[in-house]
Amino acid sequence: MTKQTLDRYRLSFTLLAVYCVLVAAVTVILFPIFWMASSSLKPAPELFARNLTMLPVAWTLENYRNVWEGTSFPIYFWNSFKVAALSTLLTVLISVYAAYAIARIRFRGRGAYGILLLVTQMFPHILLVNPLFIIIQRVGLLNTHAALIVAYTAFSLPFTIWMLRGFFEAIPQELEEAAAIDGASQITTFHKVILPLAGPGLAAVTMFGFIRGWNEFLFALVFLQSRDLFTLPIGLASFQEEYTFRWDLIMAGSGIITLPILFFFLLMQRFIVQGLLGGAVKG
Repeated sequence: MTKQTLDRYRLSFTLLAVYCVLVAAVTVILFPIFWMASSSLKPAPELFARNLTMLPVAWTLENYRNVWEGTSFPIYFWNSFKVAALSTLLTVLISVYAAYAIARIRFRGRGAYGILLLVTQMFPHILLVNPLFIIIQRVGLLNTHAALIVAYTAFSLPFTIWMLRGFFEAIPQELEEAAAIDGASQITTFHKVILPLAGPGLAAVTMFGFIRGWNEFLFALVFLQSRDLFTLPIGLASFQEEYTFRWDLIMAGSGIITLPILFFFLLMQRFIVQGLLGGAVKG
């Protein structure tokens, strides 16, 4: 057997091993989603049966109808959408200007500020719940959606600013110089030249901010007290009764929560990947 043949066999074996690992990883990641979808389509007696099956024996959409019409789930859905959308809007508006300033304007402490943005991401959120609760209580925002919007925006900004900074630095500065020669101000250049080119980065930032606001549980649990203000994660947790879990409602509700994120991600996938890659390198 020649060396070339051996090398070909080694390459084939390596590729096979890599594919096996990837398939195993994807299976582990997707299995909880599959089990959630399968369980949400099972009638309640089948969910609590002793012999569980991978697929429903009797398919039904009754769980989805019960969770949407028989609970306060529509209110939770609207609350989550409102909080996630407003916090994402604030995050994008603030981060684009802050990231552009760091990327293009030379000022003292510019490098230290960039490092500080990364340092803030090292602290677990649970360490900041108590001081943040005290601040929000004293300013009168406790038990309001405004408290969640402010908290989500504050905790999303360091990452989004850092990512957009790398994306703006990857855009050739010659484009701004050419616009300046044509008489455009820096603000005009930013809005009409830089922002259109930063579309993929903005898509990635928007996706990150919306997912954080949509899925966040800890702050919503601490800051909200009225049931009509609950967001989806807290609303799903309320389906736990004193002695049992309403798995039929929990699984159907989880499926409904997952659909908007899945649809949005599939719609924006190309732009999100471009944005993450663009923000990861420096031009």
